[in-house]
Amino acid sequence: MAVLASEIDTLLQRAARIAADYLESSLDRDQPIVAWRAPEELEALLQLELPRVGRPLDEVVADAETFLRHSVRTGHPRFFNQLFNHLDPAAVLGEWLAAVANSSMYTYEAAPVFTLMEEKLGEKLCSLAGFDQGEALLNPGGSVSNLMAMLAARNRSFPRCRVDGFGPAERPAVFASEEAHYSIARAASICGFGLRGARAVPCDEHGAMVPAELERAVERAAEEGLTPFFVCATSGTTMAAAYDPIEAVAEVAGRRGLWLHVDAAYGGNVLFSPAHRGLMAGVERADSVSWNPHKTMAVPLHCSALLMRDRGELHATFATNADYLFHDTDEGNRDRGDLTLQCGRRVDALKLWLAWQAQGDEGYRRRVEHAFESVAAARRMVLERDGLELVREPRGCNLLFRWVPEEWRATPLAERPVQAMDSVNVELRERLKRSGRVMLNYSRIDGRVALRLVLTHPELTAEDLAETFDAVELAGAGSL
Repeated sequence: MAVLASEIDTLLQRAARIAADYLESSLDRDQPIVAWRAPEELEALLQLELPRVGRPLDEVVADAETFLRHSVRTGHPRFFNQLFNHLDPAAVLGEWLAAVANSSMYTYEAAPVFTLMEEKLGEKLCSLAGFDQGEALLNPGGSVSNLMAMLAARNRSFPRCRVDGFGPAERPAVFASEEAHYSIARAASICGFGLRGARAVPCDEHGAMVPAELERAVERAAEEGLTPFFVCATSGTTMAAAYDPIEAVAEVAGRRGLWLHVDAAYGGNVLFSPAHRGLMAGVERADSVSWNPHKTMAVPLHCSALLMRDRGELHATFATNADYLFHDTDEGNRDRGDLTLQCGRRVDALKLWLAWQAQGDEGYRRRVEHAFESVAAARRMVLERDGLELVREPRGCNLLFRWVPEEWRATPLAERPVQAMDSVNVELRERLKRSGRVMLNYSRIDGRVALRLVLTHPELTAEDLAETFDAVELAGAGSL
């Protein structure tokens, strides 16, 4: 049955109200981050079975409202659980309008406005990275961007591989720090190098790759009969937000003939800030860079950019010239479908373009500097509280810390019961999650569990931080 224009109008007005209420409630500190329920309880409450006969549209919309009510408010200032948080309203508008346009980014004729928009965004992102002759493409996430960079590097280093595959004696090797994102090792597996072809390079006390260790790792791989060809320097590691020294890594890459990729999915935003862009000094020497606006630029998931220093590398890697899609037209040279491993590709350019129009470079600069100010404030608070301790000195926009029960505070770190301390901090984190007051994450780092705060929310205040650490202390004492 056809839907009337009046019904569409009513639907969208109601949807806009639901979305506005949800986004407003996400910034309300009095609202819980989530009303936590166990999976079985939530499944029974939501009644997610699919019907044989369709239901009235107003009932379906009511369900959508219910789903949001029971979802995590990822825009809440005390949602520290992931590397994304706040949403820019202009970007939300772009996400909605992209769905309405329902286009795909493979040809100019199918998406003329969005093709030009993505080109313009690519020029801007490349200029921030110092790629004067580069090009960029938007992807479904940093993992895809990292994979595409590795494929381009493989294409350049093993030119026969794209057509004939690897020869029996070809054993490629890739390198990344031991704290790099897992997508690098996974990309090596997907590319056919095997997980053993991905070599982890030791880090310093802050979690940054040690260039001398990279040199040694490359030498060892060559001695084992492998062919080193790719190194990934990370700008903003997942846990510590550490920045690898790109200049020094580039020196090794240059001597060894390695493709240098910079995974700046999380930390690329420092390029907006004159005060902090030094953390990525040397990025212009990279062959490729990944950068996720959906992490620190408040753009809805997903929106990841792959930046290439040299125009043409993507086409050389991915072009297959499908004549049913790519035609010899006057505007065919603007088609972007042969620059990617995807065919259908959603319009992610619109939300980023609208957000950038609303914020400008200066708005993003202020967000970066606010994040680093929040890290400094959080660090001071941890040092002022007897029950908390830093796990590492922060270098990026994350803070790693843990709760220390009173009976172990006077005990030297090496003499504390590791398993018991880890259990206390994991349970503390679970109490916080179930309370709805604070949501943060954790991982084992330096042999012990560390709690992680992601401090990039533009609305985060000193009061939010104090409330967070108050809640951590209550949870640690079992009083939350």
